Amino acid sequence: MEPAADLEELVADQPDLYIISVPDEAVPRVARELADHLGRILRSRAVSGRTPVVLHTSGVTSVSALSPCARLGCTVLVFHPLQTFPDPLSGAERFQGAAVAITPPAGRERSLALTFGHGLADFLGARTFVLEDDRRTLYHAAAVLASNYFVALEEEARRLFVQAGLPAHEALSLFLPLVSATLDGIASKGTALALTGPISRGDVAAVERHLEALRAEAPDVLPLYVALGLATVGLAHDRQSLDETQTDLLRRTLIAYYPPAPMISADRSTRTGAP
Repeated sequence: MEPAADLEELVADQPDLYIISVPDEAVPRVARELADHLGRILRSRAVSGRTPVVLHTSGVTSVSALSPCARLGCTVLVFHPLQTFPDPLSGAERFQGAAVAITPPAGRERSLALTFGHGLADFLGARTFVLEDDRRTLYHAAAVLASNYFVALEEEARRLFVQAGLPAHEALSLFLPLVSATLDGIASKGTALALTGPISRGDVAAVERHLEALRAEAPDVLPLYVALGLATVGLAHDRQSLDETQTDLLRRTLIAYYPPAPMISADRSTRTGAP
């Protein structure tokens, strides 16, 4: 079957499922255009006694963006894989074992949407959870922290390693085993028990030396180090590896260096370690 040249041609083929996988801001527009074409088809003739399923894959966009299609009788839902797909050729394989957030509409169509979403995920080898529509934005922020910002964090680490003297062409491969071992620890023990390093030991002197070095040589990274350091202190305290005195001293040490410099700029060409 040849790919459709445009949306009108696609709708004329009367598929059972439409997947809107476009940039977040484009979802409402595409849904409206799809509904316009579907409406003409549905009004002009009977469509096998059924209406199609329409879903979008945006992490942050409400299921209400699909309302124009729902008003035509389509089953609508959000089907968001909690997974990254940097390479479309390997995309299908990445569904295996991945989680998918399913958001159905409210009302009588909820059950049909959930049944379809669970079935599609099962077909792809994924597992599902139901995400209510009013929690999507917070959920998406969490996903960005877990994935996108993690990549940015590793890039900041790479730059610092290069600045410290590691060969630029090897730096990533030299510290990736550390990253992999950390992720393995999180997977096997959870975040709290996987935590290692100076803050988990209450080593204030080491943390202060880091802060001084960053202030002198990489001040743009200092706000990031302080913010993550404070989060790490809270995690170490919660798992009871720090007493109240250590916790307070570490927090005061970190806060004393914040805000020490402008936040990280998109233009870091003055820093060594630029790719």
